[in-house]
Amino acid sequence: RSPEETPKVLVVETMGRHSNISLIHEDSGIILDSIKRIGSDRSRVRQLGPGLKYVFPPPQDKLNILLMSKDDLDERLTIFQNREPSVQCSKFLVSSFTGFGRETAIKILHKAGITPDSPCVGLNKNNIETLRQVLFEVADSVREGCFFPNVGRLLDSYYSHRQNKEALSRLRTELADIIADNIARCRRKQEARNNEISKAEKDLSCRKFGELLLAGASDVYKGMEKIKLLDYFDPSGGEVEIPLNPRLSVYENAQCYFRRYTRAKRVLEATTPQMDMTQSDLEYLEQVATTVEQAGSQEELRIIRDELVEEGYLEEVQRDKKKSKAKRVSSKISPSPLSFTAEGFTILVGRNNAENDFITMKIARPQDVWMHARGIPGAHVVIKSDSISAEVPENVLMIAAGIAAYFSRGRTSHKIEVDYTLRKHVKKPKGARPGMVIYDHQKTIIGIPCLPDPNVTK
Repeated sequence: RSPEETPKVLVVETMGRHSNISLIHEDSGIILDSIKRIGSDRSRVRQLGPGLKYVFPPPQDKLNILLMSKDDLDERLTIFQNREPSVQCSKFLVSSFTGFGRETAIKILHKAGITPDSPCVGLNKNNIETLRQVLFEVADSVREGCFFPNVGRLLDSYYSHRQNKEALSRLRTELADIIADNIARCRRKQEARNNEISKAEKDLSCRKFGELLLAGASDVYKGMEKIKLLDYFDPSGGEVEIPLNPRLSVYENAQCYFRRYTRAKRVLEATTPQMDMTQSDLEYLEQVATTVEQAGSQEELRIIRDELVEEGYLEEVQRDKKKSKAKRVSSKISPSPLSFTAEGFTILVGRNNAENDFITMKIARPQDVWMHARGIPGAHVVIKSDSISAEVPENVLMIAAGIAAYFSRGRTSHKIEVDYTLRKHVKKPKGARPGMVIYDHQKTIIGIPCLPDPNVTK
């Protein structure tokens, strides 16, 4: 194979001020180049540079914390106390354990209750035993994956996390923009229909004008631009001025007013249901906007995205239709709402509309307590207990109210009004969008947006 085809290996040495990076041929081990070139004038033991064969750093005869036995610490400490009794405890750890830097040593010593710059000769039996336990705990943390065994795993984790974070941000922005566009469209429709309704309400008086013109026809003749007539509809018997089209007769003017009245009546009859529908769409979109803002994972956002596709707000890419449909079916079968525990009661929280419908309409029993932030978008919260007749303590109500406030648009507020009622008083209107319900018999308490201390179970 040509040199260009030979696999290369990037070797990263993390050794404090002696750290270096070298690129070598995998087959021959010959160094192509190093960040720091080390010649014989700088080191007689180990040189690094183009054309030299790569040699691993010399062993440092340090303990591996993962392989350390109970007696290893005592033996190593005895050596240091006899050879360098005044050496600081932090330097003792750095010199004794592979992979330890000064910051790591200081943190471990602080956790063991030992002053880092105190001499190691001053450690007593209790100090040594506590330090040994802390070291064993650190070793367990490494085994459990809380620490990374090498730089490669660290970099993989960092860039994977950053990639996931960027993907989450992109998806959140995409959905937020779609929702914002639809909210703006709903508000434009509301404004246009409000103008139509305002004009139509004014034209309702046209019927009265038409009837007054017919009643006073003898006083009206063609060519008049306006006429004052006695207002028979006014209990005080006042007069009303009626504009006229001078090119039309009194009867033609009356018919024009009757037609305007009929058109206004039709507009009001048609626009009122449309306004209700637009308001419903707006409330739904604002609810979804809140769940998008508070979503903590790509999976949560994908569920919301699938919902927007189903509701017609987002067009689905053809190649993703089958895959997305399967995901939507799966999410409908097994939503996974958040779950908290307080004094024996389970508090369920819907993080999106699918979960809201699931906990409210499927899981909650008629006597369970249901909660929602008052008058603003937010999550459904249900308080369940093992006993149907159990009364929910005030402390549990306050915890659940804090959760409902936290998972609402008012999360950043100091306090939020939260409505609560029994589940049997919560209804989902026919044809309502996901997560949309109506309720009555509610009481209102003040919730401080926060999550309880107990573990969260998904």
